[in-house]
Amino acid sequence: MYRLHNITYFISNRALFDKVSLTFNRGDRIGLIGPNGTGKTTLLRIMSGKLTPDKGRCEWASGTRIGYLQQDSLEQSRVNKEFMHHKFPESSSNVKNSSVRQLVMGAFAETNDLENRIADVSGRISKLDTYEGEEYTQLLTQLETLQDRYEIMDGGKRHAKVEDALKGLGFTTDQLDVPLNTFSGGWQMRALLARLLLEAPDILLLDEPTNHLDIDSIEWLERYLPGFPGAVWIVSHDRMFLNRMVTHIADLRHRRLSLYIGNYDNYERQYEQQQELQLQAWENQQKELDQAERFITRFRAKATKARQVQSRIRQLEKMERIEPPDDEDASIDFRFPDPPRPGIIVMALRKLTKTYHSGRDKPVPVFTEGQDIEIERGDKIALIGANGAGKSTLARIINGTEPFDGERKVGHNVSMTFFAQHLTDVLGSDLTVLEEMESSAKTPEARTRIRGILGAFLFSGDDVFKKVGVLSGGERSRLALAKSLLEPANLLILDEPTNHLDMSSKRVLLRALEQYKGTVIAVSHDRYFLNGFANKVWRVGDGRLYEYPGDFSYYEWKARKQAKQVSESVSKTASEPLQSVAEQSNSDGSHTTDNGTRRGWPPAGDRITSRNAGGPKPREVKRAEAELRNRFGREMKPLKKQLAELENDIDRLEKEKAEIEAQLADPKFYESGQAQEVLRQHDDLERRRNRSWNSWTEATVRFEKLEKRFNEALEEILQSKL
Repeated sequence: MYRLHNITYFISNRALFDKVSLTFNRGDRIGLIGPNGTGKTTLLRIMSGKLTPDKGRCEWASGTRIGYLQQDSLEQSRVNKEFMHHKFPESSSNVKNSSVRQLVMGAFAETNDLENRIADVSGRISKLDTYEGEEYTQLLTQLETLQDRYEIMDGGKRHAKVEDALKGLGFTTDQLDVPLNTFSGGWQMRALLARLLLEAPDILLLDEPTNHLDIDSIEWLERYLPGFPGAVWIVSHDRMFLNRMVTHIADLRHRRLSLYIGNYDNYERQYEQQQELQLQAWENQQKELDQAERFITRFRAKATKARQVQSRIRQLEKMERIEPPDDEDASIDFRFPDPPRPGIIVMALRKLTKTYHSGRDKPVPVFTEGQDIEIERGDKIALIGANGAGKSTLARIINGTEPFDGERKVGHNVSMTFFAQHLTDVLGSDLTVLEEMESSAKTPEARTRIRGILGAFLFSGDDVFKKVGVLSGGERSRLALAKSLLEPANLLILDEPTNHLDMSSKRVLLRALEQYKGTVIAVSHDRYFLNGFANKVWRVGDGRLYEYPGDFSYYEWKARKQAKQVSESVSKTASEPLQSVAEQSNSDGSHTTDNGTRRGWPPAGDRITSRNAGGPKPREVKRAEAELRNRFGREMKPLKKQLAELENDIDRLEKEKAEIEAQLADPKFYESGQAQEVLRQHDDLERRRNRSWNSWTEATVRFEKLEKRFNEALEEILQSKL
């Protein structure tokens, strides 16, 4: 058991925390949330020992091992300082020059030491002149002890564990032995995360761990953390990550820390109920205060009422004032202006090929297959893929700011807005907030809207005269989004728009994108955000683009299904003779190319180009496909919703059943007089759970049949029209 006891911390004369207390245990995974500026990172730094509280203490046993991954471990020098902060045995120069593998292998310090000692003892034995003396017996005993300890610690498996962790976090086999200092700060942070996870500290503190991970790496982390033996604290604005990972939510606001059981969705429901109760209590207290003050004002001058007046005054002085509930209206509130109507085809890329050339290194291919890609009016596209696969490159190609081999055709009446991932590329650090907005206002109408837009993005009063260079990451994100509102655009290209935005800001941006009548392409690793507005998913990988019709949840379901098919196919054909290349066709719908290279995974998706590789799909084919998707989409959408509701219902019933079974496992419980009622509840839960499972099975069968019909109908269209 671990405990934060009456933690109080001041910044200047302002109390950031006031008597914060909380108890947690091994195995707890706690999501630490709260508005920006409330001190989440500061609390982690106090827990790590980097800061000392003004009052209170962290109570855990001497020798408790703490691993801390900082949010801002990005710059090279800062990362190296972080390595030293964790008291890694390597020297600073060794850390800088070590490879990725060597850094992470340091997580097994004791096992590495055992291996060196075993080699040393073995070498000393081999140099003995005789194997009959006392020295030989002592060395042999020492060797056996070391080897037994090495076996107990699974020393032989540590190399595989290091590779699994690094590959799970996105490193390729070729990168494992590359010097660490050649990687960017984000990749260095991944290596540090891998090492911390393998060290398995008693308490693991992760500050925004998903900020520099792609979706595949986040999913790997989601599979890894549930088996982590220690306690985990996570600061994150990734709602889906918190929903899948945490067992508790710790909400830090108003200098206090409140603990909630369950994931973020559970917290949100509980918090909303608390806000309603707090509002009622605050309103009742305000009425009481108002009545008391009116009484005091009315009778203060009357001697006959002096005792009552003094009693009311003392009562008011002793009364503990209830804080009003948080004003949710203080968050960003905006919507995109209605854009001009473009043509049906907003953008077309023909024979897309992109290779990066460097003076020293060999060329790096990004897009290799000469694809034809079209963006249609009303598309809302989630652009995903592994880091380095080419997502941001494609966004810049579409925007017209990245050269490539091929042709870019902009549709009729198309106007674009580009939100850059690296905000320093588009914001002038020497300008004020107001000047930055004015520099982008191209029309008199836009200039008249500047103050109103800035106010909607929480830039009011003297805030508009702040220099852009002193703004926080969240403020810079809000300013860049505010700039996108100045001129109506019918094609929004957003590269990581949610980085540095808190939960409420993301929610408002999501609502605005849902209402937006134009076309959107968004690069993001925030899956909850992507799932809220996207009607298509584009995945970049293997030198090409794969398209999935539907929202992000459908993509995840389809990707899991295709991965399972590929795994089963590999297992089935492992012992069979190979077919000729011309005959090979993969179970996920992709095909093997003439040179034997597998295309279509991970994951396969639907090909963008038509089967006639020489050109785009005929217009009648695209029209028929769109009609087919609309027709089947009307049937699939309620089924997907039903499946999601049933899965939530099953999870809830399973938890309730487990809680009751824990009660029934205690023999003393049967002496309480409640056993009969609880047994009845258990039977009722079991019946409801079985009904939900049966309904889920039936709905899944219907959905798979519907999907099969859709694929067959789509295949028939392609065969008949092409």
